[in-house]
Amino acid sequence: MDLADNYPHHKVRMWQLPKHLFGVLALSGCIAASAQNIQTTMELVVPTAAQGSTDLLARLVAKGLTQNGFGPVKVSNMPGRSGTLAASYVAAAPPNGRVLLVATPSSHGIASALERNLPYDPIQSFTPIIRFASAPYLLVVKPEQAIHQAAFTEKAKQASGAWSYSSTGIGGPHHLVAEFYFSKVGLALRHRPAAGGVAALNMLHNGDVQVMLPAAILALPRIQQGQLKALAVTGPQRLAALPDVPTFNEAGVQMDMVSWYGLMAPAGLPTPQAEKLANGVLSVLADPLVQQSLAEMAINVTSERGADFVATIKREMNSWSALVSDLGLQVDIGKSD
Repeated sequence: MDLADNYPHHKVRMWQLPKHLFGVLALSGCIAASAQNIQTTMELVVPTAAQGSTDLLARLVAKGLTQNGFGPVKVSNMPGRSGTLAASYVAAAPPNGRVLLVATPSSHGIASALERNLPYDPIQSFTPIIRFASAPYLLVVKPEQAIHQAAFTEKAKQASGAWSYSSTGIGGPHHLVAEFYFSKVGLALRHRPAAGGVAALNMLHNGDVQVMLPAAILALPRIQQGQLKALAVTGPQRLAALPDVPTFNEAGVQMDMVSWYGLMAPAGLPTPQAEKLANGVLSVLADPLVQQSLAEMAINVTSERGADFVATIKREMNSWSALVSDLGLQVDIGKSD
């Protein structure tokens, strides 16, 4: 409503208004600004602790989306229960494109294999926007620990069960990938979970454990600084950042699993909004400076949308379920984390 409607016989100027209206106008302006901020702020919910691999990538995407006209984008870390806390929070949010999940194998693959009563459906509770990145896992030790994967295996066997390994938590991908590797080569190491990727790497660096199998993005900086040594990499090919590190397959151990990162909204997000967000993420990742950062973090850009993304999640759920069954793990992540 125009202020002149209240003063129909006058050309209203601010200095002519009753004094009490100045306070009203100021208050209404603050309320409007606050409401606008609430409406335009986007929240990227990360299912891991700060400074971990997923968090680092999410902050890169959040910064780019902010710069590309999507408004303020904040990153919220909600670690715990193998990603189900974060996923549950997003699944219950309004489908307006302002609350999004950075989905991972934990929240959309492993969780359904480990928790009896998952508080969301990995398929039906979400609108899949895009699986935008992937990264392999690395077998990482202290530099003096071993010169190659076979030597590590032999030394670990000689330790007669005294060695241990760290991970980001019970039922997480680092835990399961490590157990899968140990089952392949006949090792039995004690599991020492930590509160996040940085804490798990610190345990290895400090000598509290002897090995870890983190996502490459998490361990690469410490490897390049000489603090840790990579002995093998999962997936079909060597990393450009670590050309001298062989794949597990080259070492005679079939290890094809990789970590991945996707963007999901609550179920019901309109398709045009999902497409706009997917295009926005790809635009961020196409920036030359971002591509340089991704290469330094050993991240591969992917572009799976909609039905293709759903198909990947279904395969992930089946493969992780089979792995949990093969390993004989009986873990209810809703009670153990």
